Amino acid sequence: MIQCTGAPLTEPAFRERVSAMPARSGAEYVESIRKQPPRVFLGGRRIADVTAEPVFQEPIRAIAEQYDMQQDPAYRDVMTYPSPTTGEPVSTSFLVPYSREELVKKRKHFKLRADHNFGFMGRSPDFMNQFVTGWHLMADRFARAGARFGENATRYYEYVRERDLFLTHMLINPQIDRSKTSAQQEDPYFHLGRVRETADGIVVRGAKMLGTMAPITEEVAVIPFGGVAPGDDAYALAFGIPSSTPGLTFICRETVSPLPRSRFDHPLSSRFEEMDCIAVFEDVLVPWDRVMVDGSPGSAEVINTLGADYGALLNVQTSARMLSQLEFFCGLGMKVADAIGITGFLHVQEKLGEMLSQMEIARAVFYGAEAMAQRLPSGVWVPGGHGLRAFHLQTGKVYSRFVEIVQTLAAGGFFYAPSEADLQSPELRPMIDRYVRGRAGVSAEERIALFKLAWDATGEAFAQRMAQYVRFYSGDPIRLTAGFYTQYDKAPLFELVERALGRRDGVPLPITPDDPGAPIPYQPGTRGMAGTYAATSLPSSAPSRAPSTQ
Repeated sequence: MIQCTGAPLTEPAFRERVSAMPARSGAEYVESIRKQPPRVFLGGRRIADVTAEPVFQEPIRAIAEQYDMQQDPAYRDVMTYPSPTTGEPVSTSFLVPYSREELVKKRKHFKLRADHNFGFMGRSPDFMNQFVTGWHLMADRFARAGARFGENATRYYEYVRERDLFLTHMLINPQIDRSKTSAQQEDPYFHLGRVRETADGIVVRGAKMLGTMAPITEEVAVIPFGGVAPGDDAYALAFGIPSSTPGLTFICRETVSPLPRSRFDHPLSSRFEEMDCIAVFEDVLVPWDRVMVDGSPGSAEVINTLGADYGALLNVQTSARMLSQLEFFCGLGMKVADAIGITGFLHVQEKLGEMLSQMEIARAVFYGAEAMAQRLPSGVWVPGGHGLRAFHLQTGKVYSRFVEIVQTLAAGGFFYAPSEADLQSPELRPMIDRYVRGRAGVSAEERIALFKLAWDATGEAFAQRMAQYVRFYSGDPIRLTAGFYTQYDKAPLFELVERALGRRDGVPLPITPDDPGAPIPYQPGTRGMAGTYAATSLPSSAPSRAPSTQ
């Protein structure tokens, strides 16, 4: 058994220690992951120091730049707010908005971070900051299994907030046999599960995915996504531990940005690769003060009834990232078309108009949900209506279409874009300048740089990973979209049909409300997607090999 080495969150001196740790700089972040390196394997090699590994250096630099933005006077007022605990500036992504103005501030913060990387870093620190803020807001729901679990949720949120830590998450079980529940697998610890409990905490064993950015993070948050099947209480675990915890191993996929890789030839993939990993837990002891759901009998019910009402705030971060990408692709498509003089063609204008109209719909949803913001019974302000969720569910299709349009506009131009080394060749440069230029006024170097950017965004391995990532950003898009239908309030729409059939004659027509953005209510079953579908669409509750929950 290997014990988590993170600082006990219940120590009396905790608040005193964090009082000197406001929003960090990039250098402080880099030093933190250098001093507490996680156990990472890449290409069969153990990476002793992730800050010195070439594959990770540019992504680390990109994250460090976001931390530095917190210190920049141009951004500081948007990116930080006074800590409720210490009064020191902390990241706005932790802000619980108790007014419309604070909700606007969060939106500005999320959009600013997304614009920094054009939306190509889906798991930058602000995503998980809001994720654990959601845990804090649901503390009373975690407390159903015991008051200490709700207290832990708030304490962990404060711990991460005051230390400005960078987190990854592990939500999904490995795809070993998806026709079976976790307890029905050949080995009860293929999936991360509870082994036993001790006076100090719970011992966990098994694997979890998909730890995006895990090698360069400081903490790992674990919770099942999409609900827990009947009989799987031992796998209903929610906790947070340091990424460097002994017994925790991250196995990286192959890089999609192999080196050497110059910024000219690969302007996106040279900077923004988000490494994905599987996490293996080998009898790790998670201290009680870091546990939100402990895998004991009844734990599945806790997970499955957390609800999705506070997810509206996370949808702001997610939608900000996607909007940044759509804006980037619109600019890219128009620049590519202009560079080679095809903007006068009707079919090109139609494609560019399609992109712009989709982008404007996205903008209307993004800012419109904020304009319809509502105050929940808890006093927290959230975006109104279902628009952000609907936008998110359709982004995979929209993103794929944007990629297709840019590929169509660039066509064969991708295949004669010389490299930076070719441009530096005295022998080749005159030919390149003459034959690889764009329309009048667009030099060969400008055109090549533009097409390199377009290929990086649509054709490179980096681009293929991003397309798949967007498509499965929050899980299976088919189940999620079907769940949107099953959980939607259909009655008002049915009433329209009833009126058209003449069954509501004499009933006054409803007048649209002044404020149409009703918030998504707390619905205990919405997180438990397993409870939303017919039994035939899910693994059956057959005899299991479930580990003990004692």
